[in-house]
Amino acid sequence: MTNERDQGKLERLTFFSDAVFAIAMTLLVIEVRLPEMEAATERGLAQALLDLVPNYIGFIISFLVIGRFWSGHHRLMAMIEAANPRLVRANLMLLMAIAFMPFPTAVLSDYSSLRVAIGFYTIYLLVLGLVNVGVIRIALRHLVHNDPSVASDARQLQRSMWSPVLIAAAGFIAGMVSPALGVLAMIVATPIVLLALSRLGGRSAANGESA
Repeated sequence: MTNERDQGKLERLTFFSDAVFAIAMTLLVIEVRLPEMEAATERGLAQALLDLVPNYIGFIISFLVIGRFWSGHHRLMAMIEAANPRLVRANLMLLMAIAFMPFPTAVLSDYSSLRVAIGFYTIYLLVLGLVNVGVIRIALRHLVHNDPSVASDARQLQRSMWSPVLIAAAGFIAGMVSPALGVLAMIVATPIVLLALSRLGGRSAANGESA
């Protein structure tokens, strides 16, 4: 009976988390606002749409960031068998940070040429990444022990949990040199960090099989 109750709590926690992730991702598009023009002309509309490029970039980066966190969170919830009060509290902090995402995205979109905007956005990502690390560490203490594949997945998730922090750090350092470099660093660093972690994971798995 206790096990069924714990599983029910975990399912409710997962459903609630998925809803918050989905709402936050949907709200990001609000920052891609329809251009306002006194007189609609072909040239004027084209220019207005071009002026929204920072908004497009902000939307894409933030959407992919939240998608990355949701993907890891989805994997994490599938690995564990119970949700204790400490995990619920830590997960609530993560969801609060995720729900806040549209605001830093708006700052980045409207003031992408300023270092303060890049710094604010990347520091927010650093905080979000660290909160996520805490959730993962707490959750992995409640692994499903009767599934042999879970341990391998957990090790891979532990290796990848620092990737958002590394990406945010790269964006912050580059952004203090130039705001444009900060945005570019986040775009470029993402595939590089994920590829490096993926190769490290594959190498570790191969060593484990050979042992």
